[in-house]
Amino acid sequence: MKSKLIYSAILAMTLGTVPGISVSTFTSPNALAKTKLARVISYKKLSKTPYNVNKGYLYTNPRLNKKAHRAANYLSWTFYATESAKVKKANGKEATYYYLKSGNNKVKGWIWKGNLSKVVVSTNNNTNNNTSNSGSSGTTQSTNDYAQQKSDISNMLSIVRTMYSQDQNDVLADFKDITPKEAYDSSDNDNDLSEVISDMKYAVDGQDNDNGVRMDAQAIQNAYQLFASRFSSLTSIKLAALSSHLSDTLSGKSSDDVSEAASNLADALSDAVSNLQS
Repeated sequence: MKSKLIYSAILAMTLGTVPGISVSTFTSPNALAKTKLARVISYKKLSKTPYNVNKGYLYTNPRLNKKAHRAANYLSWTFYATESAKVKKANGKEATYYYLKSGNNKVKGWIWKGNLSKVVVSTNNNTNNNTSNSGSSGTTQSTNDYAQQKSDISNMLSIVRTMYSQDQNDVLADFKDITPKEAYDSSDNDNDLSEVISDMKYAVDGQDNDNGVRMDAQAIQNAYQLFASRFSSLTSIKLAALSSHLSDTLSGKSSDDVSEAASNLADALSDAVSNLQS
C-alpha cells in the first residue's frame, strides 16, 4: 500500500498536478526554432572602403543572432567594408549592415551602417576640418535635448579622429563609457565630453612633433566651434578671445606658441562644457 502511495505521488508530480508544487514547462526544440531572427533580403558587393566604427555591435552574421564585438572597444581601429546586406529585422524594419574586417584581420563582423563613419585622412597642418556641428551655426539647440547630446558625442568623436595619429588612442578611450544622459558632466566614474577636451589639452601639451601640435590644436579649435554658441555672454567672450589667439598662432611658425594657445583654449573649454549639464 505504501509503495502505491509513493508511486502515485511521483506520477502526480510528473504530471504537475500536486497542489503548491510548480513544475517547469518543457520547451520543445521546435518552439525554440521559431524565435525570430533578421531575414536577409539581398547582398551587395562593395569596393573596399575604410571605415571607423562609432558604437553598436559587430555580429557574426547578418541574421543578427550573435554579437561578436562591441564597437566601443575598437574606436581607433580602421576597418574595411567589402559587402553589404539589406535585412528585415525581427521588429519588421529594414536596415543595411556592412561586413567589416580590421586591417590586421583579427576583428570582423556585420554592423549597421549608421554606426560607421568613413575614414578621413588629414595631412595638412592648418586644415579647417569640415566637422558638422550645431554649436557654431548661430542656432542654439537645448543642451538637454537627447538628440543634441548624441550629436555632440558623434561630432566630438569625429573631431578627435583628426588629431595627430599618435595622440588619438588615449582620447578615444574616453568615449567607451560616455552616455548621452551625462554627455557633459558625469556624476559618477564614467567619462564625459569635458574629460575628452581635457585629454586633448594633455595631448597637445605633451606633443613635440610640429605637425602633431598643429593637428591637435586644430582639433581643439574645432571642438570650440562645436560648442561656441552654448555659453553665457561672459564665458563666450573669454573663449572667443582664446580661440582668436589660437588662430593667430596657427598662422605663425612657432609650434610652442601654438601648443600654449591650444592648451589654454582647451582648459577653458573643458570647464565651460562641464557646466552645460543641468
